[in-house]
Amino acid sequence: MTDELDLLRGADPVPADAERWRDRPLDFEGERRLRQLVSGARRRRTVRRVVMGVATATAGAVVAIALTVSGPASSPAVAAPVALRPHTSAADVSLADIARRARAAAAAEPGKSVRGSHVQDWSLGLESGKDAVTVPQETLTRWNADGSGSLLVVATDPRHPGRPVIDDGDPPRTVHDGKVVRRESYPPGIDGANQSYFEPPPAGAAALRDYLAVWHPDADRDPGELLGAVQDFLRVWTPGPREIANLATLLSRDAGLRPAGRVTDRMGREGQAFVRTTAGLQQMVVLDPDDGRVLDMEETGTRDDPEYRLKAGDVLSYTAWLS
Repeated sequence: MTDELDLLRGADPVPADAERWRDRPLDFEGERRLRQLVSGARRRRTVRRVVMGVATATAGAVVAIALTVSGPASSPAVAAPVALRPHTSAADVSLADIARRARAAAAAEPGKSVRGSHVQDWSLGLESGKDAVTVPQETLTRWNADGSGSLLVVATDPRHPGRPVIDDGDPPRTVHDGKVVRRESYPPGIDGANQSYFEPPPAGAAALRDYLAVWHPDADRDPGELLGAVQDFLRVWTPGPREIANLATLLSRDAGLRPAGRVTDRMGREGQAFVRTTAGLQQMVVLDPDDGRVLDMEETGTRDDPEYRLKAGDVLSYTAWLS
């Protein structure tokens, strides 16, 4: 116990010169210090991990949709998506230029970030000796000025991937062939306080990097963790121009990304792709070349893995932001 107490005192998540402590969450600096205590035990990403981006509730939707789109004598119509294929062109824009464009846009109109997001994602469940895939799902999270909010999760028909299945109206509703997996309403006052990144993002790229490191302890020093932190942050917040510029600046400086070319994403949008490759894994980020918004993030394997029936180039997961 003494060792643990010494570590906690050393981290000093609530320094003496901070505001008087009451029954409130740690600020992001306190969270960062506290989480660094256990960062050494954090499990690193590998190709052999089980990708669990889709919640357990989606398992029921997979069965339901599989029964819907397949006959009694056929196999479920659930298939892994094909990897995005960027191509170089004369219209390519560098990551540094995109960051400059984003900063110029933010200077003209800073705007503000909005708590909540609209995102479609898919992940591959890995099980030794078996083919295991999930269906795409779409999530819309909203938070209101009084702290009330709502969550809508819809699984999509795998026969028609790459099109939104939630109409972000008032109230939100499903469209096309979506199947509701989860629908929640939250009372006033909650305001997402039980989420990661519950505090509004700070001003400045350096401050934003420290803020991201609260929930991904090595995001301020490890490119892979930074990309993971950006992905998680964008599930909680829809960034305004200022935060878009800060994110683009961080990606251009600290994410270890190299240009891959232009790409048309699964939503039919034109973007500029950048990739980072490590042992067995390639991470791709697709940005809007005009304003720096993150459109997509995708992970693919870079080598065969017979145990999990993976081949080089197989998609492990993808995320597409719709707002």
